[in-house]
Amino acid sequence: MKPIEWRPAARRDVAEGARWHARKGGLALGERFLAQVHVTLELIGRYPASGSPRHERVMPDLPEPLRFFPVRGFETYLVYYIELPDHVEVLRIWNAARGLDALMADDR
Repeated sequence: MKPIEWRPAARRDVAEGARWHARKGGLALGERFLAQVHVTLELIGRYPASGSPRHERVMPDLPEPLRFFPVRGFETYLVYYIELPDHVEVLRIWNAARGLDALMADDR
């Protein structure tokens, strides 16, 4: 299993997602969201090539292809990451309903 490293934007994304779910459905839903993010990251760490590279054109300057994998149980949230030789770097945990253009604008 490759270790997971988070970029600051990914940490902000997951905190924002947990707060949103807690406001809408209570603390238990926010905690479930966080737990499912961690389950998804464990899966990515074990099988990093399993994520889709379909959006790799969005960030063409990365050292490896951009991949994404949906958060289990919260499939509108996508974990965007790259697989590097010694770890997986999580770039964003993004609500796909916001669109790819917003992802790029928000990342800059």
